[in-house]
Amino acid sequence: MHSFLTDYANNSNFSALLQRCCGNVRVSSHFTDTTRKTRMRIIEWNCQGAFRQKNKEILEFKPDILIIPECEQEHKLHFGRLTPKPNDFIWYGDTDKKGIAIFSYSNFKFRLLKEVNPNFRYIVPLEVTDGRKSFLLFAVWAMDNKQNPLASYIGQVWNAVNYYQTILHDNSILIGDFNSNQIWDEKDRVGNHTDVVNLLKQYDIESLYHKQFNEEHGKESLKTFFMYRNVEKPYHIDYVFASKNIIQNGYKLTLETSEKWIDKSDHIPLILEVNPFESKIASKDTYSDIASRQLKCLSDDTKNKFSIELSNIENLAKSLDDENNKDGLLKLISDIEILKQIDKLIAQLTQNGC
Repeated sequence: MHSFLTDYANNSNFSALLQRCCGNVRVSSHFTDTTRKTRMRIIEWNCQGAFRQKNKEILEFKPDILIIPECEQEHKLHFGRLTPKPNDFIWYGDTDKKGIAIFSYSNFKFRLLKEVNPNFRYIVPLEVTDGRKSFLLFAVWAMDNKQNPLASYIGQVWNAVNYYQTILHDNSILIGDFNSNQIWDEKDRVGNHTDVVNLLKQYDIESLYHKQFNEEHGKESLKTFFMYRNVEKPYHIDYVFASKNIIQNGYKLTLETSEKWIDKSDHIPLILEVNPFESKIASKDTYSDIASRQLKCLSDDTKNKFSIELSNIENLAKSLDDENNKDGLLKLISDIEILKQIDKLIAQLTQNGC
């Protein structure tokens, strides 16, 4: 991009005008000069299904890591025939037609954290490592919740961030289709968009788009979603949030434009390039450590009154470390959440003088 365009790229009015007028010109800001070979490129794109028929164009950007909401399961992708085979791959979902897929087309490997809570659809916590450094990646495709509508979409993200907050001190990237914007804050939810933004900020995690373009949430000049593939119905609902260390090391976020992608999906790709950063995950990924971290926040009153239940949870976590058991994991998650809810009720009653 010519230098004078880049100089003005942080101006929101200019950004919107340039996107409208220049088609596939991508608007981005400066970041520290590092060769492409040392940068990590992460791309997120809600492909609106049938990724096996649409992957050629997105893979031309040569992503190191690729996050694809609404992607079909592995056996439908036909690796090596319809989809170039990745070096590593994780798919998470309820049906084989649509879930969220994470591809590695580099030397990065993925490990699904034991802490993954299937109640949050879909916020998928992964350790990403190349053998030297590691960081947390939360791949997001926020879904509805028919059993509890108040926990739909951004409500899913709110619950997930609260649940995973004990590990958010590690270098983290949250990226995907949040199905959310501040303009919908008034909708009844367990937590709204602003609540999520403020909670993440407590852990020095911020939206890269809003940092780069100096725009407020709810007032985004560039859009990521076009309802019914109609450019007259644009919204900004895809995001990348990242930890302070990642931001300070330098990054560039590029939003593709609707002209190139509207025939393939109702979303555009987000292309993130980050400069190298030193990172090692400090949290232990054991069930005993998970239980300890999750229960650490309980009040002394709750711990004393429910000491037997706490002991049972600790024993269950130790047994899971010895032998992974899906049913046992679900019970561990449920028992922990019950105690946390009881703790909140006790705090409220105490506050009300009961």
